[in-house]
Amino acid sequence: MRKLEYTFKTDTLFKMLFVQYPELLKKLVADLLGISLESIGQFVIRNPEMPPENLGDKFCRLDINMTVNG
Repeated sequence: MRKLEYTFKTDTLFKMLFVQYPELLKKLVADLLGISLESIGQFVIRNPEMPPENLGDKFCRLDINMTVNG
């Protein structure tokens, strides 16, 4: 079996997945915080750009602004 060159431990791949599918990120955040998905009102991903140029380099931020009802 061939070893994968990149895994979801790579910040860039993690960010690419959640920027493309924000509902997955919203579900993950709700689970991590121990709140219901329905209690999350506004959910906005900020700064979706992903510098640097090379996939293996480390520089990745993902900011989330959200409101929780209740």
